[in-house]
Amino acid sequence: MDQDTMVSEQTESGKRLIDALPTEGFDVRVAFWAKPTDEGKWFLYLASPLVDDKGPAVAYRIVLGILRKTPDLWLDPFEIRVVGLNDSLTEAVLAAIKPKVPASPYAAWNPKPYPGMTRFGETTLGGVSMDGAYIYPPSQSGASA
Repeated sequence: MDQDTMVSEQTESGKRLIDALPTEGFDVRVAFWAKPTDEGKWFLYLASPLVDDKGPAVAYRIVLGILRKTPDLWLDPFEIRVVGLNDSLTEAVLAAIKPKVPASPYAAWNPKPYPGMTRFGETTLGGVSMDGAYIYPPSQSGASA
């Protein structure tokens, strides 16, 4: 797979993995693809309190178990990163997708509708230089706003 572009197989496989994780006790609060400038390739980040509570090794075991059970997922295990909720990238993504507070108390509150993934266009994310990022809609990743 070309590492310089996001392809539909990657994003669809990522979505399928995200949807499968809660059945194994892995609560995904936010999920996103990001391409750190220093690394030059895309990684799927899965942010969960499980990483904070039980550590990344437990989280990776769950992810690898699902990948073994679902061989038609087009995901390389080395392109998946599990992070906690206090990770700087997680905090930056949650801030980016958080609905804005209406300016007036009479304005209608409208959480951003997410018909698909959100493209994050800034050059840094959580203090990390990025070539790009795509954030899954919270309703699909289990994130709460």
